[in-house]
Amino acid sequence: RNHPRLRRETCEKVQAAAQKLGYRPNAVVSHLLAQLRASRTPKYQATLGLINASENASILSEIHTFREWVRGLRERADQLGYGVNDFWLHEKGMTPQRLAGIFRAQNIRGVIVAACLSNGKLPSGFEQIWENFACVMLGVRGLRPAVHLACNDQFSTIRRAFEEALRLGYTRPGLVLNENIDDLIEGRFSGGFVAAQLGLPVKQRLPIFRFQSALDVPLTNKIGTSEVLRRFKDWIKSQQPDVLLCQHPEVRTWVETLGGKAARETGLIHLDWCEDLDGWAGMKQNNHLIGAAGVDMLIGQLHRNELGVPSFPKCLVVDSTWVPGESARAPRSEPKTTRSRRAPGSR
Repeated sequence: RNHPRLRRETCEKVQAAAQKLGYRPNAVVSHLLAQLRASRTPKYQATLGLINASENASILSEIHTFREWVRGLRERADQLGYGVNDFWLHEKGMTPQRLAGIFRAQNIRGVIVAACLSNGKLPSGFEQIWENFACVMLGVRGLRPAVHLACNDQFSTIRRAFEEALRLGYTRPGLVLNENIDDLIEGRFSGGFVAAQLGLPVKQRLPIFRFQSALDVPLTNKIGTSEVLRRFKDWIKSQQPDVLLCQHPEVRTWVETLGGKAARETGLIHLDWCEDLDGWAGMKQNNHLIGAAGVDMLIGQLHRNELGVPSFPKCLVVDSTWVPGESARAPRSEPKTTRSRRAPGSR
């Protein structure tokens, strides 16, 4: 089974002998043994590496999406008997040679990479890591190297948010989009939004409001400038959306500055909902399951002795869950004014 505690040479020797003898695994027996192993408290199997690829050393604990990834992967690794050691790719003095040496000293054969915010490209020079160890990325598809990925299905997430907005009675959904995030996920937010709009009359298909904001800051930080806010107000005035799909809670503050009916009645739906967003409706991306899925993919590679950059990278996507909230309720209808009619000839 390519057990990570056994030497690779030993595994290969045993597998070669088994192949020569014509051995074939019995799927039924393998399933039964897996159930028996799962029913016992798992013993320590091996250690996995968690690599923070961001230039921000503490980003995995600062941003809720990354915190949930880490929580999910640690819980899943613990369930299966694996330890997880943390590494920062940009630590002072961290060279590829040093990192590879640490992995070998700690018997780490598989790593999970998170917070790769450079358009899916990891720093050059670390090829020996990706070529000699099993690797899975979280959230962002790796372009260099192209390895396996576990992520949210953002295309489906925004389409579901759009559908929920229509179900609540909104008719003019608008998207407030951080271009940097959309670029990082290969346009899946913007693509899903445009696809969802095809079901509306042309006059209700609103252009996307786009802005730029740093990727390596917590969502609690203020975003935007006076110029962005001015453009936002102009967009609201010209397009008149009745509900906004967004990724930053600061958009609520932008809406409040509008005043009047727009501030009171514009719905808000967050595309990466978490418990910290009090009163918000939105899409919970189930980020802890993404971390757990990354561990499952990585351990599967180790069991199959699949090290190095794969010829055909796989992508496992996790669906989101709709969470209702006060920020997106059915729009209030305008009260109808009625006039009493007098009977003919009455005074």
